[in-house]
Amino acid sequence: MANNQLIVNFTFNPPMIKIIGPIKETTVEKLNSVLPKSTTSLRAARLPPPKFSYVSSTNHWTVKLEGQFCDQVGQSALFLAVLDSLEEEGGWKLVTSQAITQADTESLQQDYFECAKFFFARIM
Repeated sequence: MANNQLIVNFTFNPPMIKIIGPIKETTVEKLNSVLPKSTTSLRAARLPPPKFSYVSSTNHWTVKLEGQFCDQVGQSALFLAVLDSLEEEGGWKLVTSQAITQADTESLQQDYFECAKFFFARIM
């Protein structure tokens, strides 16, 4: 992937975010502070604060907001927090996005899950 492209994958619920591409550590730190406050539900106090971790084998950042939930409003708030952080910290511009709702055949607790994928570019 070129240094001027970035992909952000969202999976709900619980919210999980994967960022593929070059991202500043200051942006990761900002996301670590704003994302837990952007969901529909509050994080349980007994859980440690979620933090992005770097996966070197596949060259991406990932975080799972355990114990939190996002309805449609929470998903929009999470999207907006990521969009703002990437634009402010890294100069990334949203190019396109896609979203799907898919039946979850592996879980007995929920009938479907939602995924969204955002594609960003940095114009030099």
